[in-house]
Amino acid sequence: MKSIFFHSRWYMMCVLFFGYTQSLAQLSQNQEGSSAQCTQKLKLISDKMMFTQNRQEKPVKVDITIDPLSSTIKTILQEPGQKVPSERMYQIKNMNCTVNDNFTFGRVIYSVASNNPDGSFSSGEFLLEATKRGLFFSNTIDPPQDKAIIPIIKFEKL
Repeated sequence: MKSIFFHSRWYMMCVLFFGYTQSLAQLSQNQEGSSAQCTQKLKLISDKMMFTQNRQEKPVKVDITIDPLSSTIKTILQEPGQKVPSERMYQIKNMNCTVNDNFTFGRVIYSVASNNPDGSFSSGEFLLEATKRGLFFSNTIDPPQDKAIIPIIKFEKL
């Protein structure tokens, strides 16, 4: 009886240890596997927002700072006539990056949690996509039926 108990405890400890080290290896591999551009702090600037549902363009000053190393995305939007810009901070929970070194092809998907005014957290995904037409930031990775797309006119690596 003592032998069975010892073996079952040993087995459980091995399962826990190997499961923990495998999870740790995956986490560190994701961090280490990220190329420099994926962990690069970026400042994105735009002067408009486009809505795909009705193909409407809206003039708005947009300043987005993405800092993967501190796991934050800060958005500042100022609409015409708005005296004080609206500012939001998002926490990056996960990131999937396939963008090339010079941000001309590929995408970065940021899974985020945001702090809502009522104190709760909501989650979503942002998309930074580089295409032949330029660099675009979007509020979702969903199909383009109802999306807000921000064409980036200037970006800086900070």
